[in-house]
Amino acid sequence: MSEFSFQLRCVQFSGPTDERHVDFLDGVNVICGSSDTGKSYLAETIDYMLGGSELRKIDELQGYDRVTLSLESGSGEKWNLERALSGGGFKLIESGKDESKVLKGSHSHGVTDNLSGFLLDKLGLLGKKVLKSSAKSTLQSLGFRNIARLVIVQEEEIATKGSPFWSGQFTTKTSELATVKLLVTGMDDSAINTPVVKMVDNSGKISLLDDLISELVADIGDSKREELEAQLEKIGVTLERHRKSITLNEGLISELLERRQSNVFQRQLVSERIDEIADLFTRFDLLRDHYDVDLARLEAIEESGSMLVYINEVDCPMCGAAPCNQHLEDDDEEDIRSAVLAASAEIAKIEKLRSELVRTIDELQLESEKLSSDNLGRQNEYAEIEASLKEALSPRKDEEKIDFETLVELRQDVSKKINGFERVEQLTQRKLSLEKEGASAGGKTTALVSIPDTIGNSLSDKISSILNEWNFPGECKVVFDKGSSDFIIDGKPRGSRGKGLRSITHAAVSLGLLEYAQENSLPHPGFLVLDSPLLAYFAPEGDDDLLLRGSDLKEKFYEYLIRHHSRGSQIVIIENQHPPLEALRDVHLTVFTNNPHEGRAGLL
Repeated sequence: MSEFSFQLRCVQFSGPTDERHVDFLDGVNVICGSSDTGKSYLAETIDYMLGGSELRKIDELQGYDRVTLSLESGSGEKWNLERALSGGGFKLIESGKDESKVLKGSHSHGVTDNLSGFLLDKLGLLGKKVLKSSAKSTLQSLGFRNIARLVIVQEEEIATKGSPFWSGQFTTKTSELATVKLLVTGMDDSAINTPVVKMVDNSGKISLLDDLISELVADIGDSKREELEAQLEKIGVTLERHRKSITLNEGLISELLERRQSNVFQRQLVSERIDEIADLFTRFDLLRDHYDVDLARLEAIEESGSMLVYINEVDCPMCGAAPCNQHLEDDDEEDIRSAVLAASAEIAKIEKLRSELVRTIDELQLESEKLSSDNLGRQNEYAEIEASLKEALSPRKDEEKIDFETLVELRQDVSKKINGFERVEQLTQRKLSLEKEGASAGGKTTALVSIPDTIGNSLSDKISSILNEWNFPGECKVVFDKGSSDFIIDGKPRGSRGKGLRSITHAAVSLGLLEYAQENSLPHPGFLVLDSPLLAYFAPEGDDDLLLRGSDLKEKFYEYLIRHHSRGSQIVIIENQHPPLEALRDVHLTVFTNNPHEGRAGLL
């Protein structure tokens, strides 16, 4: 390990009553285990302790209030950096010294009273400057944060489609690429003189327009305007077809709901009428029984009266008087005849009423049967309506709505890209106008940041060699592309590959940068933290990543690290999966089991 480098030795979380730490050794260190155990949070903590602005808050931090990062230089110096979890400056405790001192959290140029200056001094980079703006030829002080993102590659960064040398922020692109140039050449940009030109300076506006145009071009991607316009027209036709289908289906649903409501209402009315008829049947049965009783009584009166009127006259059994000499009341016979006639008349009246009652009952019976038959038909109709509603409300129809919404979003995206072309044209015209305006006032000199071709080729060869030793699929022919500040592997841009292959190739680039610096005695911290470089094994994305299924890249990856980085440098690998068995004895392994009853459950 170079004396102008340092390594991680320990990360310790402390609180009033508890402490938790993770140790690191020279060589290959592996932090592995289950998800959600704090592995990636460890990488975030290391970044925070090397000048990161803020540490993400998690529930497990309860009971802890500070972090201590222990470092050791190539010359054997040891330092402890302590920082509150809430942020702020750092307390520095150097080995062999009784007193501690405070380092500021923010960078200041050329002094060591801040963490950035302190670390840069240990790397021999204190006071260096890098280009900030090519258009203005302005410089900025090199800070350790410029270097930190190159040696601490977190999970969301390792799989990014952009260059490993660039964070994706246009405002920092120039300084970030200038930092890489410093690490591979050993020369900063102090020699660049910022010109003072008395003229109309439109460089700021032009730079902003460049950034806006770059963002728009990135959003548009490889799309062609003619293809987008044709696609937009097709989407419109498809949307109209979907819209008509959805509208028709919604109209059908409304109609079916109205029919169902009407059906239920009609069946309810009919049921009430059937119940009403049933009540009438009960009452009419009682009335008919009453008529039958009355008829029986009247028929008895009629029959007995008739018998009394027509009985034969005989001699009196008491006195023997002849019928002609008997003193009978003529009125009695007349009364009997009247009673018989009245009974007969009442019988005729009741029989007529009974006949009408029977006819009414028969009519009601027919009505009840017809109503019941009609209701049965309505029940069948209701079942058909329900089946039609179920079909109209089926998941297939929901999927059609989802497809419609997806198409609407796609139309918006396509329209946005078409508008992007128009916006690029407008901004380009505006940029040309500003450039002409500036040129007419006297012109301006710009400074360019670029990695020399010879160094770019050497770095590409280094990365190619690493990939070959890992048995990466393909010929592993690597070329540095200045336009994207990234690498082309076997004729394909590195960033266009699957998420897993982007991760492993990002790791190769970061490792190649470390080895190139070490082999050429160039400045570099000397350690590397890689979070999830072997993502293709754990969560493949697309056909590219599937190329690694069944390959021995994982074994070759660890074999290479052990062979080349067991001494003199430090590699920290954070992964879900364990290293191969044959590698376990040659790495410093920390396992988070996510089980409080087995080993170490997690970081905290």
